[in-house]
Amino acid sequence: MILGIATVVVLVLVAVALLPAKKRDRDGGNLNFTQPLVRPTSFRQQQLNEEAEAIADEYQRRADEAWREELGEKAATLLKSKPATTSRSAKS
Repeated sequence: MILGIATVVVLVLVAVALLPAKKRDRDGGNLNFTQPLVRPTSFRQQQLNEEAEAIADEYQRRADEAWREELGEKAATLLKSKPATTSRSAKS
């Protein structure tokens, strides 16, 4: 039963980890599409804006990747520790 609960918790955490990334990608696409129409800028300023966005996107991608890796490690630790606790109780 504890293993089932732990599995559900892990699945919910993974789903939560993936949903914001999809929403950000969808919202980011809309912002990039409307931005040139709102404010015309020089070619150099446009290059700087695109470079800044690329750097920010890469930073966010790496942060998300690190967070997912940490979440996976915690989930694996949780799943490993729960059966061990159950088996110790069974041995007693």
